[in-house]
Amino acid sequence: MPVILPPARRAFHAARVLVASALLARAPAAMAHGFGQRFDLPLPLWLWLTGAGATIVVTFLLIAVFVRESHPLQRYPRFDLLRWPPARWVVNRGMAAFLRIVAALLFVVTLLAGLLGNPDPYSNLITTMVWVVWWVGVAFFCALIGDLWSVINPWSTLFAAAERAFAAMSGRRLSLALRYPGWLGAWPAVLVFLGFAWAELIWPEKNVPDRLAAVLLGYSICTWLGMFVFGREAWLRHAEAFTLAFGVLSRFAPLEFVERADGTPSLYLRPFGAGLVSERPVSWSFMVFVILMLATVTFDGFQETALMQRIDTFTQTSHVVASALFDLSELGLEESLVTHTLTLVAFVIAFVAIFWIVNGISLRGARARAGEARASTHFVACSFVLTLVPIAVAYHLSHYFSLLLTAGQFVIPLASDPFGWGWNLFGTAGYKVNLAIVSPYVFWYSAVAIIVLGHVVAVFLAHGVAVRLFGRQALVREVPMVVLMVGYTCLSLWILAQPIVG
Repeated sequence: MPVILPPARRAFHAARVLVASALLARAPAAMAHGFGQRFDLPLPLWLWLTGAGATIVVTFLLIAVFVRESHPLQRYPRFDLLRWPPARWVVNRGMAAFLRIVAALLFVVTLLAGLLGNPDPYSNLITTMVWVVWWVGVAFFCALIGDLWSVINPWSTLFAAAERAFAAMSGRRLSLALRYPGWLGAWPAVLVFLGFAWAELIWPEKNVPDRLAAVLLGYSICTWLGMFVFGREAWLRHAEAFTLAFGVLSRFAPLEFVERADGTPSLYLRPFGAGLVSERPVSWSFMVFVILMLATVTFDGFQETALMQRIDTFTQTSHVVASALFDLSELGLEESLVTHTLTLVAFVIAFVAIFWIVNGISLRGARARAGEARASTHFVACSFVLTLVPIAVAYHLSHYFSLLLTAGQFVIPLASDPFGWGWNLFGTAGYKVNLAIVSPYVFWYSAVAIIVLGHVVAVFLAHGVAVRLFGRQALVREVPMVVLMVGYTCLSLWILAQPIVG
């Protein structure tokens, strides 16, 4: 049976509703999901899955034969772009200050639009700005170019401005600068990111501008409170979810921003993925955070499959489950909301557990390299987790790039009328969104290529970690991780190939 390829996964449900709802009134029904056409895979899906899995295995074998170093990217060529005058013109304190001011102003305008603007979600800037431009667009930039978020973060910019103003008026620092407790780790960021994923994928009111603005304002206050208690830099480094998320993605990027001891910036060009090479394992909480990023974006696609529909049907037909959901509905909890929330949590737990088990299997009967104590599953898992980042980047790109090209067009009319009050500041208010901008053929072939390439890079990085941890035993100990990556490659392509069922 031919497979219908959806033009754009429902990725961010807010953006999907934004696009579909806006165009239902302006375009034929067939255009509700984007391309408005059926796309049959040129080969059966099982052949695509087999080919992708075989590519990962062959890559592993070639790397195992020809790469014997523990850190194959550690001595990568590093070119200082600031040797070029054009780069120095772009990367300087003045440009950074300009970008920070623009980002802070956009943040304020977006928040005010949500609180005061038109309640229609596709006439209000906040919906497109939060779900498409900020999360998808900035994430793409951070993964493919460099860590833009560390420069433009409006929460950091506004708090820093408050710190300077307070110091000028009182001569004292604003923050209490308490020591950030080590046991807290990245757990605040884990909880916030899980909540963000829930809001993005499940929350029924994610498209309501004033509700979205209220959440944005609430999170802003919590972030500034954390900065006030522990200091701005400490809170951003340890606990601010989106600084960590964009920072994880930017480790894959080819541009590396470094601040010298004298405070002057440096900008280096490096190979993709070089920033993921690390001698030391990350913390347990940071490991969970990285896997959480991978699990939530996979769950987004999973919600579109027939399997998720069968889960929904089961909860309605099973007497025990339906009775429990009915009791919860009496408390104001909508049944499908509970089902999808529990499935999301189960996804995250399953991803963490599977990754932990695979690393335990890799370690079984092995010892660390000579001179080191016996490694633990905790140590191995926290050493390998950054090798999953290329997979997270690949799935994020393949899953959302059509969404960015389609729903991102709403920025053009909204730039002229951000509050939905009938303005036309730049003459673009009448722009018509073109959902057919991305061919389904481009979508499918790009998705396959990106996912497979991401897993190839992950295998390359994982081999370096395996050599460092296990020495001559690396080839055997790496096999469970390769099996996991092949399985996830097949799962990713299967999800992308499923018809939209909602």
